[in-house]
Amino acid sequence: VSRPEERQGSARRQQRRAAAEVRTATAPLRRKAKEAEQAIDNLEKERKEIEAALADPGLYDGRADEVTALQKRLHAVRAGLAEAEEAWLAIHAALEEAGLTA
Repeated sequence: VSRPEERQGSARRQQRRAAAEVRTATAPLRRKAKEAEQAIDNLEKERKEIEAALADPGLYDGRADEVTALQKRLHAVRAGLAEAEEAWLAIHAALEEAGLTA
């Protein structure tokens, strides 16, 4: 093996090692990104279910307590969704800064 080939192989190993170190260092962020994505998915599903329930005209026949509870829950879900989306954006910004995406 000639010297230029040895240097090229060594450079590739160093690049792979550096990439592995970045992946290891950002693993917690990538895990948090996946958790945020799961939270967003779950909250979106719940939001759709609540909105569907509130769209049912039969719900409003003397069931004011249930309507109120659903409206309060919808408000909480929307707030949680906004928080989860903000967290996801912040995590992805940090990952992009590190040169990675989840």
